[in-house]
Amino acid sequence: MKHISLLLLCFFLVLSGITQPIDPSKYSAPVKVACIGNSITKGSTIPDRPRDSYPSQLQRMLGKQWVVRNFGIGGRTMLKKGDYPYWNEEAYVQAKAFLPDVVIIKLGTNDTKPQNWKYSDEFLSDYREMITEMRNLPSHPKIYLCKPVPAYAKKQFSINDSIIIHGVIPVVEKLARREKIPVIDLFTALSGKEELFKDKIHPNAEGAGLIAKAVYKALTGMEGTLVDAKYPGDESKWHGFTRYDFHLDLPNCHLIIPEKAAPGKPWIWRARFPEWHYQMDSILVSQGFHVAYVNTDGMFGSPNAMKIWDNFYKYLTEQYGLNKKVALEGVSRGGLFVFGFAKHWPERVSCIYAEAPVCDIKSWPGGKGSGEGDPKMWQKLIEAYGFPGEKDALEYNDNPIDKLEKLAAAKVPLFFSIGLNDSIVLPEENTYKLLNKYIRLGGPATVYPNTLGKQTLKGHHFPIDNLKAGADFIRNSYPEMSIPSGSREN
Repeated sequence: MKHISLLLLCFFLVLSGITQPIDPSKYSAPVKVACIGNSITKGSTIPDRPRDSYPSQLQRMLGKQWVVRNFGIGGRTMLKKGDYPYWNEEAYVQAKAFLPDVVIIKLGTNDTKPQNWKYSDEFLSDYREMITEMRNLPSHPKIYLCKPVPAYAKKQFSINDSIIIHGVIPVVEKLARREKIPVIDLFTALSGKEELFKDKIHPNAEGAGLIAKAVYKALTGMEGTLVDAKYPGDESKWHGFTRYDFHLDLPNCHLIIPEKAAPGKPWIWRARFPEWHYQMDSILVSQGFHVAYVNTDGMFGSPNAMKIWDNFYKYLTEQYGLNKKVALEGVSRGGLFVFGFAKHWPERVSCIYAEAPVCDIKSWPGGKGSGEGDPKMWQKLIEAYGFPGEKDALEYNDNPIDKLEKLAAAKVPLFFSIGLNDSIVLPEENTYKLLNKYIRLGGPATVYPNTLGKQTLKGHHFPIDNLKAGADFIRNSYPEMSIPSGSREN
C-alpha cells in the first residue's frame, strides 16, 4: 500500500508540474538554462528586451550560480511543417551547442495559426522529437515544458486561444505524462491579466516578470522576488569602470559605463578585438564616454553583420539615449565593419578611428596582392557574404575602399593608426588606397605612423606611439562636448 501511495504521489507531481528542485551547489559550474521559444520568450514588444524579457528577469532572480540564455525567435513553430519552424533556426543550433543543464521549451502559440494547425496531427510527434534531441545532448539536460500564455487577441496575428486551450495544452500535458517531464503552467499564471498584453498577444515587462517567477518556482521550488536593474546583463569591472555583458537576441554584447556621462552622451563602438590597445578607450571613458561592443566575429562586415549593427545602434540610442553619432573604432579586420556601417549610415557617425585596418578583402584575407592573406579566413569570408564562389568575392565592389562619396560628403573625419612594416594588412593595399580616394573626394583624414616600439606579427602588431592623439581625435569629433568636472584621467 505504501508503494502504491508513493507511485500515486510521483504521478501527481508530474501532472502538477512539481518536481525536485535543482540544487546549483551540486554542479561544478553555474547551471546553464536554455530558454527555447517564440516571440514571447524573445521579449517582443518589450522596449528593453535584453533587460526585461523573461529569461533576463529569471537570470537576475537566480543569481550568479546560474547562466540563463534566451534562444527565443519571433513567429516560430514547433511544427516542422509550420510556416516558420524553430527547427530551421540558428537559435536552435546554438541552444544545443550551449550544452544546457536545463531546457525550458515554450512553443505552440504560433502553431495555432490556420496555416500551421492543419498539421496538428504531427504536433505531438514533432514536440517529442525535440525532447529526444535535447535529452540526447552530452549534458543530458533536465527538460521543462510550458503551457503557452493566453492569447487575448480576437483576430490579430491569426493566433487562436481556443486551440491553445483545447489543442496545444492537452498535447503538452500528454507529453509530460508520457515522458515524465514537469510542466510550467504559464497559461494560469497569465490568465485574467489582459491589461499586461498591449497587443493582446505579447506580455509586457510586468507580464514577462510573472513568467520568470513561474519558471523560477519550477526550478527552485521557492517563490521568487523580481530584481530591478538599470542596465541589462551581468555587472563586472573593466579596468576600474563598470561593464555590463548581455545578449541582444543571440550575439554577445557589452556596454561600459562612465562614472559621469559627458554632455550629449558620446560613445565609442569597438569592432572586433575589444581588449586590444584598450588604454585609449579607458582615457575616453574617464572623460565621460560609453564604450559598446557587439560580437559579430566571423561575419567580416557582411550585410548580415550590418543588420545586427543597425539593431544594436537603435537599441543603445533609443533605449539608453546615447548620442545619435557614434565614434567607430576598427582594428585590423574591424575595418570591414566600421567602414561598412559608416557608408550605410554616415549621418550616424562622428568619426572613424582605424588601426591597421583591412580596407579591401582582396588584400586580406584574399591574399591577391603582395600579402600572403589567409586561405581559411578567405573561405569563411566567402561563406559569410554568401558569395557563390571566389570569382564573386573578387568582383565585390563595396569594400571600404569603394563607394566613399556619401561618407566624404558628410565630412566624417578619419584617423588611421598604422605600422609602416605591416606585411599582413599592407598599408599600400588598404589604408593608402582608401586615404587617397577619400581625400580626393574632399573627406578629412589623418594618418599616424607608429614607429617607436617593437613590432611583431610581421609588423601587424605595434604599440601606439601616442595614445592621446587618438583619444583627442575622437573627443574632438564631438564639438559640443566638454570634459565633466571631477572626471578621472588615466
